[in-house]
Amino acid sequence: MTFTVEEVLRATGGRLIQGRGEGILFRGISTDSRTLLEEELFIALRGSRFNGHDFALEALKKRARGVIVEEEKVREIRWNGDPSKVVIAVKDTLQALGDLAKERRRKYRIPVVGITGSNGKTTTKEMMAACLETTFPVLKTEGNFNNLIGLPLTLLKLTEKERVVVLEMGMNVPGEIRRLTEIAEPDVGLITNIHPVHLEGMKDIEKIKEEKGELFRRMKQDGSILVNQDDPRVVQLAQTFLGQKITYGIENPSDVRAKEIRLKKDGTYFYVTVEGEGIEIHLPLLGRHFVLNALSAIAGATLFGIPLEKAKEALEQFPPYPMRMEYREIGGGIHLLNDTYNANPRSMELALETVTEIKGEGRAIAVLGDMLELGAFSEEAHRWIGRRVSELNIDFLLVVGEKVKLLIDSAIRHGMELAKTYRAKDHEDAIRWLDQTIREGDWVLVKGSRGMTMERIVEGLIQRRR
Repeated sequence: MTFTVEEVLRATGGRLIQGRGEGILFRGISTDSRTLLEEELFIALRGSRFNGHDFALEALKKRARGVIVEEEKVREIRWNGDPSKVVIAVKDTLQALGDLAKERRRKYRIPVVGITGSNGKTTTKEMMAACLETTFPVLKTEGNFNNLIGLPLTLLKLTEKERVVVLEMGMNVPGEIRRLTEIAEPDVGLITNIHPVHLEGMKDIEKIKEEKGELFRRMKQDGSILVNQDDPRVVQLAQTFLGQKITYGIENPSDVRAKEIRLKKDGTYFYVTVEGEGIEIHLPLLGRHFVLNALSAIAGATLFGIPLEKAKEALEQFPPYPMRMEYREIGGGIHLLNDTYNANPRSMELALETVTEIKGEGRAIAVLGDMLELGAFSEEAHRWIGRRVSELNIDFLLVVGEKVKLLIDSAIRHGMELAKTYRAKDHEDAIRWLDQTIREGDWVLVKGSRGMTMERIVEGLIQRRR
């Protein structure tokens, strides 16, 4: 990954403050002065906790060949005038980072797959990449680098070796999907689903739908989209797209469709049909909702001409994610489902449905923490999950947090026995209650938002059961 000064100025519309405009080559882009490498270009971003401008001069004195800063900060920093060290001023450094990534994407005109949605983005991205990697060298989003910093940094790694790019696109604020789509210029678009998450920034589900829909509206109209036929909001957004559409689903007729879904301790089994061809797949992930993720990956593989057999091989070797419906049998014959990575109303409901479906003759114990970042929808969401707990075959309900008081009250109001519920004071109290309550054959689901650190309950219970 190299850039000339001229390329940077052209892509960002920046102004050269210090250094030569010719003969200088940047050997990478960095936004973190702690991991800065020799001869890289440091971009000073403003963050919630740190401001990169505070480290710009230090970066220039050390390893950086150049820095990009915002115009309003130029006079605050005393540059040394070294012509071998470049200083470029722009109006907005975050915009400049995206513009550089867009320039990189255009340099290598290979297909880009853009994936957004309320739930399952990361799993879908990894499944899609796994299927495509059976045939092509793939560049993909690492971890959850899916925002206005992470996505550009991913694209900036693009080289002549890759043949497909798979990008995850997250959203916390209005306009984010529009900008990410503008940077990535996807040839293939996928919206996994649309549900109420991150409502602090979005206000309501219709706003979420419109914001997620920017992917279909702003991407290349001669490209292709993969459409979840089981999500009516996604289907509605897809109606105005002019390009190719490949549909997938479980409940509704689709180009790629699953049936005969069965849950077992070692994962989820289903039969998939694509253009008249059918095959059974064993997905080493537990939950019906993972089938839709797999179907979208198969649809993507079909679009790129990858045989169904190759997609099956990739999916059957797909490694389970830590803290995402992670199954473990612990001491005393207890079945533990660790789904503590995060939580929102829909993912909470899916996890509850999964544990009740798979428990068999055992008891289902739901250990639930607060769902965060739901804004004004928070009270309604917790009450709704409480009602779902009472409607599903959940034998015991244990909650941890403040907002879950609404959840447990709702469960009791809708018919759950008070004696089968418990509100723990803290994680340690929850672990003690569980250790005293669970018995051989029980299925224990632990789930809550990331900020609730519910994995501490999982770890504590495992320790006690060794």
